[in-house]
This record gives sequence, C-alpha cells and structure tokens, in this order.
Amino acid sequence: MIAAAAPRCRAQTWAEIFSQNKTQRKYLLNQIAALQVYVGYAKKGYELVGSGIGTVKDITNGEFSLHNVFITGLKQVNPVIRNDVRVAEILVLQLGILKSFGSIKADQWLTADQLVYVAEVADGVIGECYHDLEELLLVITSGKLEMKDDERLDRLEEIYERMLDKSAFTQSFCSEAGLLIRQKQLDQVTLEKLRRYYGIE
Repeated sequence: MIAAAAPRCRAQTWAEIFSQNKTQRKYLLNQIAALQVYVGYAKKGYELVGSGIGTVKDITNGEFSLHNVFITGLKQVNPVIRNDVRVAEILVLQLGILKSFGSIKADQWLTADQLVYVAEVADGVIGECYHDLEELLLVITSGKLEMKDDERLDRLEEIYERMLDKSAFTQSFCSEAGLLIRQKQLDQVTLEKLRRYYGIE
C-alpha cells in the first residue's frame, strides 16, 4: 500500500504536517475534547482512549487544553443525539487515527520518499477527519441544522460509517508501514551478522 497507492495531496513533509499544521491539529483535538465534555462522554472517552489507544495528553505532548470560546459557543444538544454512543465512538476513532499516524511520523527506517508519501496520506485522512467532525458538530448541535431527530441520527450514522472506514484504512496502512519497518530492521541485523562473520568493518 505504501509503495502502490497514489497520493492525492500536495507533497508535504512530517515537519509541515506536525509543525506548520499544529494549530489545526490542536483545534481538532480541542473540538473532540469539548464534545466529550459537553455531551457527557468525557469520562468514558478518556477511559476508552487510555485503555486502547493512548491519552489525549500523549497526542498533544502535554499541551491539551479546551477553548472556552468553543465550549460556550455550543448550543443545547438534543438528548436523543447526545446519548447516542456513536458520538463517543467517533471521537475515540479520530484520536486513534491521529495517534496511529503519529507513531510512524519520523521513523528512521523509512526512506525520505516513503516519509513524504506517508505524510501525504496522513494529511489527507486527518483532513477528512476534520471535515467529519465539523459535520458532527452541525448534527448534534441544536439550531445548527433544520432536521428532525431521525434525520440527525441518519447523518450521525453516515459520519460514523465514514469514520470506521478511515480507521480501518489507517490501521491497515500503518500496519503495512510497521511490517516494512520491521523487515528493514531484520535485514540490518542480518547484514551486521554477516559483516561480523566475515570480519568486514
């Protein structure tokens, strides 16, 4: 997948994605956190993230914070939507995607071209996550969209399914990258053994 898939985004380095786009990523995480707090899923979300994916603090390197202006900007959430477990699951899936790409963002075993390609893929997926979260906010925020509850739930299901697809793709992509990295590590170990065996410095 790393070698064959065609990138759709402008070529970017990991420095660009994880430094220049730091504000966008932090805003995305702030939105996720604000949603967790506002809809009553904060405790459950942190437990899920802490046990299976990693903590928000890990992802933001200790810079996690909530924007009060964002929280106060949210209107009353319809209980039917607020209590839907898919809202919390979407948040956890998005955090998992961020962490998965972060785990291979600058691995020394990948070539420069491979790192740029991985960065392109990550940028595209994270960008889609951002738009999905924006849509989620519209769906669960009272007064933002003129829709009945069943229509909101249908939209919520669509967002959830898209997030499942992105999560599955991310896991597959990062797993393949991990296999490539491990193979390179094994090749290096074998090469070093051969050098020692034949007395090659």
